[in-house]
Amino acid sequence: MLSASIARYALPRRRHLGAVLAGVLAVTAMPTASVAATPLVSAKPAPSVAFDGLVYATAYAGSTVYVAGSFRNAVVDGRSVPRKRLAALNARTGELLPWAPATNGTVFGLTAFDKSLYITGKFTTVGDQARGGLAGVDLRTGAVGALRHTIKGEGHTLAAGGGRLFLGGEISAVDGKTRRNLAAFDLATGALDGAFAGGADGGVKALTVAGSRLYVGGGFKRLNGAAGTVRLAALRLADGQVDTSFRPVTPYTVMAITVAPDKVYAGLAGPGGRVAAYRPDGQLVWSTVTDGDVQAITHLGSAVYAGGHFTVACTVPSRTATSWCPTSLRSQPKLMALDAGDGSLLPWNPKSNGRWGVLSMDVHPALGRIAVGGEFTAFGGVSRPHFAQFTTPCSYGCAAR
Repeated sequence: MLSASIARYALPRRRHLGAVLAGVLAVTAMPTASVAATPLVSAKPAPSVAFDGLVYATAYAGSTVYVAGSFRNAVVDGRSVPRKRLAALNARTGELLPWAPATNGTVFGLTAFDKSLYITGKFTTVGDQARGGLAGVDLRTGAVGALRHTIKGEGHTLAAGGGRLFLGGEISAVDGKTRRNLAAFDLATGALDGAFAGGADGGVKALTVAGSRLYVGGGFKRLNGAAGTVRLAALRLADGQVDTSFRPVTPYTVMAITVAPDKVYAGLAGPGGRVAAYRPDGQLVWSTVTDGDVQAITHLGSAVYAGGHFTVACTVPSRTATSWCPTSLRSQPKLMALDAGDGSLLPWNPKSNGRWGVLSMDVHPALGRIAVGGEFTAFGGVSRPHFAQFTTPCSYGCAAR
């Protein structure tokens, strides 16, 4: 039976039935020009350790990639090394590092900021210290920080910026104080931020800080009670109020968000799944169809990389935000790359396996690397249980390794 934690990310796949859905949203914006071309990362995963359970979150910080999930061990050359739901790897070599704080429950979300790795999930202890669903851990030593709160519900995602740590998920209270699926904490003191006005009437699945905005995605109908904030919206970092200059119309649940200077990209559920590109004002640029939810997304250079539990993807964008693929579908199991400018499907195809596929992605632009976590165990026959890194060719200005 599918566990509730997997079901959060991997909703049942729903194939298009050929009917044009009601309320079709026309694509009124012309695609903007692609950014300068960047070689695609290799379709063959780089050498790396593996894990014996699901990886729900990944985050780069310096030359380290941090990994979180439900695993209990890292697997190094066939040997199990204890790592209870948190681990750190050398981002250049893929080797396991000594850093090893432990939690007593699954970690669903993490973000690195300054000297700390912030984590959220279904745990009550971290490093044998009481931490109810939210904690900060030293990036270098693994020591548990002073941040201590009790989260009622389940945290799914974290982001940091503007002096605050933001928590999203399916939560109803923090330390006994009502918080509707979204909360903020002062990064300097760790205190719950009472001045932050954010709240959602449904689950929050994705948070991203970019510029003066906190982008919020999920299954909610209203953010801060405001109309026109269905499933995807932005809050002002300064005060947590809705930024009304970003007004997307998003027809399906938002599972993941990544932001480039000229666009906001979202991974969506829906009939099949979608990657949608929006301008900074929320106007739709393009939408590309898959046959399963897009659960993770990032971008590097002129490509948008997306992962999920899809098996095929459309080679060109669909005509509208809700219409089906206007041309042929290509076999594209669990991972794909799209042209950032026009949404066309690029030739990159690592050929992942597994039923629920990719659950997380992060990028390290300076190293030209993308980290991928999930339920998969291999790519094109190359064994990589639950974690992999893909790299750009070293001829493209690779950092010293």
